[in-house]
Amino acid sequence: MSGTASTAAWDGLPWPIQVSASVHAPGAVADDPAPYAGPDSFTFVRVRVRDAEGATGDGFTGRFLAPEVAAFLNRLGDEIDGSAKDPLAEAMRRLNPRHMTGVVVSAMGALDIAMNDLRGRRRSLALWRLLGARRDRAPTHVTCGFGSLDDDALVATCAAEVEAGATGVKVLVGGRNRSIAEDAARLRKVRAALGPRVDLIADANCAWDLDAAQEMVRAVEGVDLTWLEEPVRGNDRHALRHLTDMGIVPIGAGQMEQSADRFDLLTEAGVTVIQPNAVFAGGIDATVRAAGRALEAGCTVSPAGGWDAVNLHWMCGTLESGAVELHRAQGRIARLLRPAHRVERGELVLSDAPGLGFDPDEAGLAACRVG
Repeated sequence: MSGTASTAAWDGLPWPIQVSASVHAPGAVADDPAPYAGPDSFTFVRVRVRDAEGATGDGFTGRFLAPEVAAFLNRLGDEIDGSAKDPLAEAMRRLNPRHMTGVVVSAMGALDIAMNDLRGRRRSLALWRLLGARRDRAPTHVTCGFGSLDDDALVATCAAEVEAGATGVKVLVGGRNRSIAEDAARLRKVRAALGPRVDLIADANCAWDLDAAQEMVRAVEGVDLTWLEEPVRGNDRHALRHLTDMGIVPIGAGQMEQSADRFDLLTEAGVTVIQPNAVFAGGIDATVRAAGRALEAGCTVSPAGGWDAVNLHWMCGTLESGAVELHRAQGRIARLLRPAHRVERGELVLSDAPGLGFDPDEAGLAACRVG
């Protein structure tokens, strides 16, 4: 079930656990791309848990219905019972018996992340080590090809990321009132500049109906896209099936899905790159399960939707391969949370800082707190 935590996350924790949540909307900083998905693009929920001995952990979820998610979390202390074998699973059964997605899954997922952070901090172990320590770094796909860039700046930006060591780059398509022909031409220019060995991903953020998406697939034939990400509105599985049946370009999807059934439906539709993000999918445990099922189905796993500092831990803890997205538009969030991992020649390299390795700027978080 999405939103449940591994029982191990609760073992040995001193109860009661206090839960508090807040909404934050950080402003722009130097060289930070403007929002392209609405004014709430960078709004996020932070949930902090504190055990009876004063140890803390932090969890997060993204912008969708952020005030409602925070309100739900702030009443959750009365809903979870430390005597249960798995308190989060028990709370999900009671609060979301029909497995609906939305506020409950977002909230319980953020709480799951916070509890895993707390578990690592109490044991003075990095979370990726607690999850299995399959590797200590991951290659990056850098989301840097923003629609606000003109063609020359787009090519230069992508080339600079590859020169710095990135395995691949993502270019946003389907926005800025550009035609499909214009988007395809931009991708051809980037491919010509980068050469054939670099991963080139086009991310449409669910921009098109089926007819337009099919036009785009035909337009990029020969560009050698590594995949076309979330081309159709709502990740409609029937439309995705039509695109995958064309056999021209691999399709990726799933960065904001919130149920195991939805991930399964994507693989059944022929999507070959499954992209679960723990911040949206219901927490660490739910995301690891989704990734495992995708791998069993023969898919590639590569999380998207930002929040690399969270997704890096489960990817490196549980999987021996797979790239993690580094989203350049999330710099303003990273500056507030101050993660301990580093970028080294295009790889995200983990540290041994306990838990998730965040060192939050509490003054900065307070300054951008909403409500």
